[in-house]
Amino acid sequence: MQIINTPTSLESLKTYARQKFGNFVKAVVDIDRKIMAVDAELHADEESLLLENGSKQENLWGINIYLNCRETI
Repeated sequence: MQIINTPTSLESLKTYARQKFGNFVKAVVDIDRKIMAVDAELHADEESLLLENGSKQENLWGINIYLNCRETI
């Protein structure tokens, strides 16, 4: 599990996905600080990491990033 605070590559996200879920990555985004925590089994773990590192609860959003999606919405 780690905090990403700079732009990351699609390949990097795919590496995280292969290690855990296959085709997606769980992440929690701090919309105020423009950072995210990735690479955990649970959103709650990523949320805790961000809170321990100065994020505020009201700025956190849990997301799933699907990496093999072929459809456009």
